Amino acid sequence: MGNENNQNNNQNNQNNNQPVNEKQLLKVRREKLADLQERGKNPFEVTKYDVTNHSQEIKDNYDEFEGKEVTVAGRLMLKRVMGKASFCNVQDRDGNIQSYVARDSIGEDDYKDFKKFDIGDIVGIKG
Repeated sequence: MGNENNQNNNQNNQNNNQPVNEKQLLKVRREKLADLQERGKNPFEVTKYDVTNHSQEIKDNYDEFEGKEVTVAGRLMLKRVMGKASFCNVQDRDGNIQSYVARDSIGEDDYKDFKKFDIGDIVGIKG
């Protein structure tokens, strides 16, 4: 009896964890692309972003950098949006660094754009 209940629970859990619908994912990504393009932002345009430092250098020498502005660029690996503020992790050539992103600091329009970023997007951060 105990094994039958476990098997039923496992089957129910598998049904609840259905794979993401690839067509739906592509539809959402295309909608995001169309929205960016309508607003004159081309994500495929090659742009230069001046990087002053890399993640590991900033972490190793945090006291030296405190109060100074640095810029990093890399791939968005994690994003936690919590209302008016968010955290994200960016991975560059040397490692990973976390950033605090506040709507009041970057402005409402830029914060709306940030919330639409996908994991894997390439971003630049200044702060």
